[in-house]
Amino acid sequence: MSASPVIIAALVAAAGGLAALLGFCYWRARLLLIPVRAPLQYHPADVGLEMETLRIPGPRGELAAWYLPAHNGCTLICCHGINDNRGQWVAQVAQLHARGGYGALLFDFAGHGESAGKLVTYGARETQDIAAVLDYLRARGDVNMGRVGVLGYSLGAIASVLAAAQMPELRCLVIESGFADVHRDIGTLFTRYTGLPSFPFANLIVLFCQLIAGVKLSEIRPVRFIGRLSPRAAFIISDLNDEIANEPFDGEHLFAAAAEPKRLWQVKESGHVRAFVEAEHEWVRRVGDFLDEHLAGTSVAMPRDPTYEPLGSGER
Repeated sequence: MSASPVIIAALVAAAGGLAALLGFCYWRARLLLIPVRAPLQYHPADVGLEMETLRIPGPRGELAAWYLPAHNGCTLICCHGINDNRGQWVAQVAQLHARGGYGALLFDFAGHGESAGKLVTYGARETQDIAAVLDYLRARGDVNMGRVGVLGYSLGAIASVLAAAQMPELRCLVIESGFADVHRDIGTLFTRYTGLPSFPFANLIVLFCQLIAGVKLSEIRPVRFIGRLSPRAAFIISDLNDEIANEPFDGEHLFAAAAEPKRLWQVKESGHVRAFVEAEHEWVRRVGDFLDEHLAGTSVAMPRDPTYEPLGSGER
């Protein structure tokens, strides 16, 4: 007995709807995985610094980088956010170098800035980029590998947590606008910007991302790894007007999962990775104090700037 035209039409409509759903989610997954190569807007010369220009071998091709020698024996690996580049850290490094003598290595993740590569993997392979940078510093022979810290913004925050959990040479962690659970946050962002429900859209998007990139985005959950740092210290900066990270949820959950020693600074009027822009003096003071205590140590810290005040009550 042949199917009725109504049933056939319903099946065709259902198949078309499913195809449209899968096509839409595949398109969104491709957008998530292909970073925008923003041009370098900030250079060391803009803040009066001379840095060595580098090309560091990485697992996905060469990584473009700048290196600034330390005056206090401490080196900071600085990790930028998605669709940005190493220039995002130039002004901050200049301040920390002037204040306390900190050296730094600023680099572009694969697929960003002037580095090789095509995909962003939300921390999975960016962690390997950090490992390559660490290998470079170790091979130089003039870097104190007992005093290396990692600082990360957004995508860089995710990768920094994952890297620090695996690499004990990273002696302390500073992150801003980090994500507690990438899978969950993709769903939250999808709903925020489209008005559509997270299920099934975000689940399918994550599935397609995993198939295209060959990494398990569903397992990128920094909240599960940050507790492994202890007794190394973690400083979490949470921008409460963040339009991308889900704040205060992400910052508070990362802080709760971290073990001592740890700090949380919730910046009330700041958007995504905007704390330095909105509160430059306080950012430098808080981050500088943290690095002095947990990376440099009082025995090697540079002379303190008398204009910097003790930490205020906005920090836990």
